[in-house]
Amino acid sequence: MKNPFEKMPTVLKSDELIDKAFRRAEKAASAVNPRGGRRAKAREREELRVRTVSNVVRDNLKKLLDRTPGVSELPEFYRELVNTLVDEEQLHRSLAHVNWAVKTIRMLERRYAEKIRHSRDPAEIAKLRRSFYGRVADVIRSISDDLDYLNVARDALRALPVIELDVPTVVIAGHPNVGKSTLLRALTNAKPEVASYPFTTRGINVGQFEEHYLRYQVIDTPGLLDRPLSERNEVERQAILALKHLGDVIVYMFDPSEYCGYPLEEQIHLFEEIRSEFRELPFVAAINKIDVADEEKVKDLEALLDELGIPYVEISALKGEGIEELKRRVLELLGLSDQLSDDV
Repeated sequence: MKNPFEKMPTVLKSDELIDKAFRRAEKAASAVNPRGGRRAKAREREELRVRTVSNVVRDNLKKLLDRTPGVSELPEFYRELVNTLVDEEQLHRSLAHVNWAVKTIRMLERRYAEKIRHSRDPAEIAKLRRSFYGRVADVIRSISDDLDYLNVARDALRALPVIELDVPTVVIAGHPNVGKSTLLRALTNAKPEVASYPFTTRGINVGQFEEHYLRYQVIDTPGLLDRPLSERNEVERQAILALKHLGDVIVYMFDPSEYCGYPLEEQIHLFEEIRSEFRELPFVAAINKIDVADEEKVKDLEALLDELGIPYVEISALKGEGIEELKRRVLELLGLSDQLSDDV
C-alpha cells in the first residue's frame, strides 16, 4: 500500500506558472527559423508562442488533476484522515477551478491560433499574441488562491501514513510509558517504522509479524489513544475515527506497577473511554510489568476485567514474558488461530 497522494506534484504559484510558460514560449520561438516572408515568419513564431504557453500551463495543471485521487474513491480509513487535514469541500472546489482553467486556456489557444493564422498584418499578429498572454495570465491569477490552497493541501496529504489496509491490524492503546513501544517491538520482533503525522503528537509506530505465511500489522498511536477523549482537539478525534476503520483488535495495556506515572484508577478510566469509543472491536488486555507490580493491584484489575468479560494476559514486554500467549489471544480474536499450528 502506498500513500494515495504520494504522486501529487508540487503546485506552482500563479506567477511562477505564468513566468515558466512565457519563458518556455520565448525559448521555443527563438529556436525555430521559419521559412517564407515576414508575415509567414511572424505567424509561425507567434502561433508557436501561443501553443507553447497553452501546453505548459495545461500540462502542469492536468498533472495536478490526474495525480490527485478523488477522495470519494479512497478506502474509508484514508477518507477519514483526509478530513483531519484538509477541507474536503474546498479541495473539490479548488480542483474544479483548476479544471475550468485548463478548459478555458485550451479554448483561448484555439481561438487565438486561428486568428493568427488568418491575420495578414505582422503587427496585428503580435498584438493577438500579447492579448492571448494577457487572457491566460488573467485565468491563472483567477485561480491563484486555489493553487495556494492545493499546495498546502498537498504537503499535508503527502504526510498521510502508509498503512497496509488488507492485513489484519492490531492497535495498541494505553497511557504513556506503560510499555506500548516495547510491546510493539516484542510482538513484531523487529524495529518498528516510526513516522510523524500531522494528527499525532509524536508519530505512529508500525510493525508487522508473520505466522505460518499470514502477515499481521501492529500499530502504536502515541498522542491519540493515551489520554482522555475530552482532552482531544477535533483533528485528533477525527484521526481516532479513522482508526476504527483500520483496527481489527485493540490490545489495551495496563501498568499495575504504576511506574508509568499514572494511578491504576486513572488507567482504568481511560480504558473505559477507549472501550466505549471502539465498542465494535474486540479487546484483549495486556497487564504489563507483572514482574514488579503489586499483587493486590493485579488481582483487583483482573477481577474487573473478568467482570467485563475482557480477556487478559499477564506479560513483561521488556523481558518477553507472556508475549506468545498474548499473540495467541490476539489471533483467536481475529478468528485466525485455527489456521495456525499449536506452537504459535
